[in-house]
Amino acid sequence: MSTTEQRLAANHANALHSTGPITAAGKAVASRNALRHGFLSGKLFLDDEVPSEFQALFGDLCRSLNPMGTLEVSLVERIAVTLWRQRRLVQAETASLALARQPRKIASGASSEMGRGYSSELKDSDLEPFDAVRAAWTAKVIAEIEALDEINLRTLEQRAPFVFEQLTSDAAEDEEEAAKYAEIHEGGLTGFVANLLQWCREQQREAELRPQILVLAEQVRAKRLVLPVDTLELLARYQTTLDNQLFKLLRALREAQEWRLKTIEPGPPVTASDFEPVEQAA
Repeated sequence: MSTTEQRLAANHANALHSTGPITAAGKAVASRNALRHGFLSGKLFLDDEVPSEFQALFGDLCRSLNPMGTLEVSLVERIAVTLWRQRRLVQAETASLALARQPRKIASGASSEMGRGYSSELKDSDLEPFDAVRAAWTAKVIAEIEALDEINLRTLEQRAPFVFEQLTSDAAEDEEEAAKYAEIHEGGLTGFVANLLQWCREQQREAELRPQILVLAEQVRAKRLVLPVDTLELLARYQTTLDNQLFKLLRALREAQEWRLKTIEPGPPVTASDFEPVEQAA
């Protein structure tokens, strides 16, 4: 007999002397030595989901449902997957509401309610209270211009300091003197003053209208606390499907455990540490 054959024969003889666990508790522990979970969770996670959170959920379920054997563990894992998907459903509803309530969407909805076209549609910035400093400044500029009986640089500097300051500021941006800037401006100094007056009056109208816009925007925002009917129906159907799956899995687990208790010797309680996740392929 060769050395290899002798070694195999010796190993076989030794194995005959090893009968394994004898007690019920020992058998129960041994029966879990090769148990693994992760068959269902291999493709479960999205890019922004944390597998350890699912593992924690599965561990909690193992502690509360106390599965034994591959069948019961698989059922508990399917229960965990169902609850994980229900969590996603809540997140999907929250995300849908958040998207519908974005400032851009609220501004668009308020514009529609006001009958504004694309060219005059509200912007995100229109959903904030009007700048009080700007409102006060434009009111002073309007008062200065309306009080003028003639328009020239000297008059502006003496009687309309806010207007003159704006003129010199605009001229400085173009790297020009105030007099030169007034010369080359379309319509001259009179055109500059007229344009400034028009802009200030538009700002005043916006300031007066802003409280109404804010009230309307809040109404649109409140209205969008509820998702559209078709989206709600879709979410409701999925929720019903998950509820039915959960009910069936819990019933199947209960039946499996009842069958085990009637046919197999009871073993020690199971903890989540008894099960190791299947290593996922890269």
